[in-house]
Amino acid sequence: MNLAILHYHVNRGGVTRVVENQLRALDSALAATDPDGAEPWSLAIIHGGRDEGFDRALLHQLEHLRVSLHVVPELEYDELQVGGSGPAGGAELLMALMQVLGELAFVPSDTVLHVHNHSLGKNRAVAEVLPVLAGDGYALLLQMHDFAEDFRPANYAKVVGAAREKMLYPQARHIHCAVLNDRDREILTAGGIPTDRLHLLPNPVPELSALPERAASRAKLAERFDVSPEARVLLYPVRCIRRKNMGEALLLGLLGGKESVVALTLAPLNPVEVPAYQAWRQLADELSLPCRFEVGGEQGLTFLENLSAADAVVTTSLAEGFGMVFLEAWLAGRPLVGRDLPEITRDFRAAGVDYPWLYDRLNVPLAWIGEAEFLEHLRVAYGETMVAYGRPEPDDLDIALREKIIDGTVDFGDLDAPLQQQVVRRASGDPAAREELLALNPELGNVLAQPSEEAAGVIDANRRVIHQRYSREPSGARLLQLYREVAASPRDDTPEPLPGKVDLLGRFLSPRRFRPLRR
Repeated sequence: MNLAILHYHVNRGGVTRVVENQLRALDSALAATDPDGAEPWSLAIIHGGRDEGFDRALLHQLEHLRVSLHVVPELEYDELQVGGSGPAGGAELLMALMQVLGELAFVPSDTVLHVHNHSLGKNRAVAEVLPVLAGDGYALLLQMHDFAEDFRPANYAKVVGAAREKMLYPQARHIHCAVLNDRDREILTAGGIPTDRLHLLPNPVPELSALPERAASRAKLAERFDVSPEARVLLYPVRCIRRKNMGEALLLGLLGGKESVVALTLAPLNPVEVPAYQAWRQLADELSLPCRFEVGGEQGLTFLENLSAADAVVTTSLAEGFGMVFLEAWLAGRPLVGRDLPEITRDFRAAGVDYPWLYDRLNVPLAWIGEAEFLEHLRVAYGETMVAYGRPEPDDLDIALREKIIDGTVDFGDLDAPLQQQVVRRASGDPAAREELLALNPELGNVLAQPSEEAAGVIDANRRVIHQRYSREPSGARLLQLYREVAASPRDDTPEPLPGKVDLLGRFLSPRRFRPLRR
């Protein structure tokens, strides 16, 4: 069997990291099933051209995969394609892909195309060409890490303009889909994708290398970022974009008292995110908040050094696709504290991972905001999002927004940045306000305390579960089985649109899921 992996780029991070880990996992699975050294699989990675940080040494470490990289400029993000005629259309991309596949002798009958994030709207031509390739007999595995429908209106407008909405998910017996979590599987099942062609494919979670010696890491953190050796360091391993909800992390540090310091690792790369990031940095400086920024930047510590120096890993993110931090913290031997994302962690909990130091909601007195102002901020932000999607507001909008008020409190995660800064200012300047927040959130006492004796037991138990369910070996076995299933699918169907049993977009855009910081 031949395998072609298609993605817009192979730059460091994100999907590229997943692809690298999948290659390692697949190679291990092939080694386990073919111990006598069967002929290696031919595997081509086809991408748009960017390859900064790709682990090329990996290609020589794989024993059961013969991997080659191929650049197709027409596969690059629309806005990054060069040339005076603008982004490539479907015909140009199709011709370029067919040329590469032909040169590789990857014929439809024995080739699987594994396409990452085809429907995200990064390249409007991709959604056009996939039904054509499937019509030619290529078996497809469409893996969605993120969705244009999930509060990404600009992406959605591009991809729907290129392919009619229902053809974003073309249907045929040799077109399979893979998602990272059960939430997405439920939504796509309701949308009409048959369950035998819709697969749960969690990301492989590699074992971490041994952490550096803790005393040396703490000394380096103290020298470069003026962190007291006695401080409890809450490490937020994050690139500080809006949906990561950095204001809440700063608030946790403030509520933790003088002994707590929140350390955020990386600045945003996207220019759109920079103003919000700078606003939080300025507020932190103004209020002398117990936090440090860019501890993983050029002048900072390595990822492993930061983990070594940390007493706990914190997350306050409002949305994730897979949520690697919910697993990786335990592998580092550190408790995970902060905000729960039940849409994501329900899968991990079902597997046996325990999360005793996460909360569902950080309550803020409604009186600090004002009911009318809170609802108006939400209504305006949600309304702007619906306009961007070209959708009417749902009939139950007022009811859904009012449901966010519980016992005279609102969730800090439901506030936009100006209101969040208002709360942080009040908590910073008034000890009584901090005590009120702690009283409204009694679980924070446990979250912000020094690790108890039970922490070591929880960490060890979680590490065992993660190894059994998400490490290289089980991940490789899942992936190998899925590839073989896709390859064995009948190839004689003509791709058809998604039946459209339910309003997929409406499911993602429910006001009950809406957070202003996700815009």
